[in-house]
Amino acid sequence: MIESRIDTVRHENGEMQRYQVVSGFAWNDLDFVQAPFSKEAFSEICRIYGKFNVPKHSSLYGIFLLFHVPEGIECPYPYEGPFGLVFDRQLAAAEALRNLVREGKIRNENRTLVVDDPDAKAFLDRLERSGWLHVYCGDRSGEVNIMPIGEDLGFLSSVSPTSQMICNSHFFVMDVFDADSPYDLYGSPFGMTVRNGIMSIPPLSGREALVVDLDGKPSIARFDIRDIPVMIQGKTFRHGVNCTVYRRPETRMTPPEPGLDVVVTGDEVAASHEGGSVMVPTSGFVIHTDETLRKEPSPVQYLGFDDCLFAVQVGSSVVKDGKVMDHFESEFYDYKKDPVPYPPTLYPLDYERKRAPRLAICSDADGDPAIVWAEGPSKLGYRFGEESCGASLLEFGQYCHSIGMTNALNLDGGGSAEIFMGGKLLLHVSGRNDDNTDAERPVPMGLMVR
Repeated sequence: MIESRIDTVRHENGEMQRYQVVSGFAWNDLDFVQAPFSKEAFSEICRIYGKFNVPKHSSLYGIFLLFHVPEGIECPYPYEGPFGLVFDRQLAAAEALRNLVREGKIRNENRTLVVDDPDAKAFLDRLERSGWLHVYCGDRSGEVNIMPIGEDLGFLSSVSPTSQMICNSHFFVMDVFDADSPYDLYGSPFGMTVRNGIMSIPPLSGREALVVDLDGKPSIARFDIRDIPVMIQGKTFRHGVNCTVYRRPETRMTPPEPGLDVVVTGDEVAASHEGGSVMVPTSGFVIHTDETLRKEPSPVQYLGFDDCLFAVQVGSSVVKDGKVMDHFESEFYDYKKDPVPYPPTLYPLDYERKRAPRLAICSDADGDPAIVWAEGPSKLGYRFGEESCGASLLEFGQYCHSIGMTNALNLDGGGSAEIFMGGKLLLHVSGRNDDNTDAERPVPMGLMVR
């Protein structure tokens, strides 16, 4: 039977930290879930940007347009251009608007958005009137940032029917720096998911994964998309055999060469382009091949995981094989020095001291699963000793180890960290409304026990 408990830890300096531990379920009980997209979820993610993200990093943003093109509004722009043939109206609209920015027809004049192109102005005005466009402004002079929001984001509390337990899991494209290609949508999750041998999201960027074999034995491992056979339109592609797989951080742009570049995000083909010179998506990869494929939206199947019961890749591990980790085992992008961006680009790198809300999927000495949430302080202000201070990754690992966890993989934390038990929060999320009540963050992917 599923169990939940709250532990309170007092630090020597008087600070307080609360943890929630959920256990009593089996690996077979865990499933991945996506919450339904809604206008409310779109509006909330925009509010978070305007209230917290842009002000916090104002020097990194110019005028910032967040938008979504709903079914009822036609995208007036072609789906084929210099970036190839894309199969999503959000991507088509975003690249057309970025091209107008490059031409100077959409620009930032003294922190004011100027749109000279009449078609673009009519399109943006319609989106804004209908509540599908929000514009924010940072301090970066002369810059305009375009960010399309896809349909992956939703409120986990709205998943129906109500589950025994549901929590967030994956990192997702969340900043303009995360979306470094024409094929990236705000809200796209990244990091491997496997359940009962079926992979729906491939491994990216070399981060660690928690993997459970058919006997229920968990371990921490790494996977590379270049080692995984990929099937598209009935044809199987293997890196180094009948294709070349390009992925970040090694490659930002594929080389110019004869043949077809197939852009893959998640479990579908996002775009096709002849002749190379394609920017690799941060939330996906590119297959270059001489094989003939139809240029159309197509499902992607990943092969070779029949012996895997469950796997999730987020990382880094905070406990591994019974040992508390004191450093990042997975690499993360540093925008100050790394030449090729790959998300999450604003991830905190101070392993020992940077405190935040945290979430982890764990296994104990018997190989049984658990979920652990380290509560964090309100984004509106921290009350010393009265609310949780948040945990560093080192502190988080030490706590997980102290309650008997032999493996613990860090999931997406910060404002995304949340566990709902029977549809209710037992701790506070760090995102807040103006009255300091909990403001649930829309996320693209969750872990659920029905």
